[in-house]
Amino acid sequence: MKKLLFTISVLFCSLSLFAAAPTAAQLAAESLNAYRNALYCFDSMDYGKALKYSEDAILFRRQQVEKEMQILKDSLSAKRVRDAGDHIYAVLDVLEDRKEKESLRIINTYLKKKGSDYFDNSITNLREYMKSMIHYPEAHKLIGDIYRLEGEYKFAEDYYLLALSNANVLDVPDEKYEILYMLAEISRLENDLPKMEVRLLNILTDDGTYKDRALNSAMIHTISTNKNDSVEKFFSLYRADTFYSMSAYTKLADYYYDAGAKDKALQFTALAVICGFSKISESIESRNSNYEYTNLANFFQELSFYDDIVKWGDRNLLWKNFNFLARISEESGYDVFARNLLTVLVRWSPEKYWQKEAVLLLQEMGL
Repeated sequence: MKKLLFTISVLFCSLSLFAAAPTAAQLAAESLNAYRNALYCFDSMDYGKALKYSEDAILFRRQQVEKEMQILKDSLSAKRVRDAGDHIYAVLDVLEDRKEKESLRIINTYLKKKGSDYFDNSITNLREYMKSMIHYPEAHKLIGDIYRLEGEYKFAEDYYLLALSNANVLDVPDEKYEILYMLAEISRLENDLPKMEVRLLNILTDDGTYKDRALNSAMIHTISTNKNDSVEKFFSLYRADTFYSMSAYTKLADYYYDAGAKDKALQFTALAVICGFSKISESIESRNSNYEYTNLANFFQELSFYDDIVKWGDRNLLWKNFNFLARISEESGYDVFARNLLTVLVRWSPEKYWQKEAVLLLQEMGL
């Protein structure tokens, strides 16, 4: 009987120790599960639970990475491993030979995530990256979203900035642009328009289209030649594929227009229009292999067959921007370009609201 009680006691102690010390893989699973629950609760507008699950995700991520770093530290301290040098695959060979399965799993997890080239094939660089993985920028962003919706802009800004400072470990790298958009929106809500401008411009830091001075100069030159063929040249000659910047172009165009900087407003509106136009042209060409751009009227006629693309353009303010391009062009003295663009929009603009506005603009301008 005593032997049985002793065995049961040992079993309970073992279970207790296991519960108190989950593996790194278990912590990773807990962290991901908590984040998914946070997203579900956020979508269900249960912000209290979303906040709790987000904090759990952050805690589990920290515990996971700290455990992984300790495991690797212990493995790499062995003389045979040190003698292998810093090259990741040389280290992996030794760990394989030593049957250090957990260290192998950890290293291979990060290699699968980023690739060896990202770490320059250096185990030291991989370990440095792991330190930054202690943070969970997706969860920090979600907490920022919660505080923003609740009107707690200072807390929201702090969490967005924290997420942005660790953007290098985002699973989807382009999510950093969404964070920048949220920071710009907070500045707008707080009526700090100069800071909003700076944050919108930060979105364009890696934007090759915006930084292409020759392209920007050529687009404005085409508009400013103010000839009857200027509109068709504009849409025949220029393309842009930096679609993540499109909303920033639109917001900056509005900002500069309100500030009286019409030259900048014209530049950013032209960028927004050509960016959206390029995106839609690609979509149409992928669905209709026989389609080829010939003129703007033909483009809008073909577009009318794709209701989902029309709605995409409306959501992204593209039809508004077409009209805005005409307005700013006319106010900048390029009335021929404005008239020819509006003449097409009056007949073919795909949304009734913006079509009616095009009619009014044409009447206002006396064109």
